[in-house]
Parts: sequence; structure tokens; C-alpha cells
Amino acid sequence: MSDTGRTERQVLEELSPEEQVFLKRVLEIERAKLHVRAHDATNDLLAAVKEIIP
Repeated sequence: MSDTGRTERQVLEELSPEEQVFLKRVLEIERAKLHVRAHDATNDLLAAVKEIIP
């Protein structure tokens, strides 16, 4: 991975509204997985993608 000098904040600010929604959903799913050991997020991730790209 190369270092372009951009901060996490800058990368987040450059995301489109759709990308921000997608990232938020992915993070929610990942956080939920921490609470459920055998959680298979495949269906959750697929549903999140389909909300953005029907």
C-alpha cells in the first residue's frame, strides 16, 4: 500500500453520498459480527450492495 499523504478524514470527505452510506452499512455489519461469533455477513453485505446498486 502506498502512502499518498492523505488522512483518513480526507478520504472520507471525498466519498460520494452513496459510498458513505455503503461504508456505514459495512461498518455496522462488521460491528455486529463482533457480537455474534459465527455470523456470516454474506447476505447482509449483498443486501447493502443491492440497496445502492439495484
